[in-house]
Amino acid sequence: MYELGQVLKIQYTGFKHYGIYVGNNTVIHNSKKYLRVEEIDLHAFADNRTIQKSSIKAENPALAVQTARKYLGIPYSLFSENCEHFVRTACGLVKESTQVQKYLISAIGVGALLTSDNTVIKAAGGAAALASMLTPTEQSPVKNVAVAACLAAGIAFLASK
Repeated sequence: MYELGQVLKIQYTGFKHYGIYVGNNTVIHNSKKYLRVEEIDLHAFADNRTIQKSSIKAENPALAVQTARKYLGIPYSLFSENCEHFVRTACGLVKESTQVQKYLISAIGVGALLTSDNTVIKAAGGAAALASMLTPTEQSPVKNVAVAACLAAGIAFLASK
């Protein structure tokens, strides 16, 4: 079924929820519903959805399980302690939420596109929003956004001359 320390995910409308399989048909996850890191059974974690294996992986899965257990009870926070932050931290990876990054960058980019009077800023904003949403799932959009925004801004600047 699932391997010890494997990161699992379920798809909700607009976002994915993550947890770490810790054996005995249980998962540790940071629950928005219960506002804390908790250990629950697979059925409850699935929430009537299909469980998928995530591309997020720990180099040492047994250590990821030990680390996940140390976080039991830690409070939930969308911007600093959500389910994706939790699994990445437990896996020994950079603590980040690529989902939050994508939504925030997209909102800022669309805001620049729709509200600026400057063509260069509009181009950079639109490119940032598009690059963010086109970045593959579970990968940080920051590098793609920086490249796309700079290219679009440069092209718009050169076209305006």
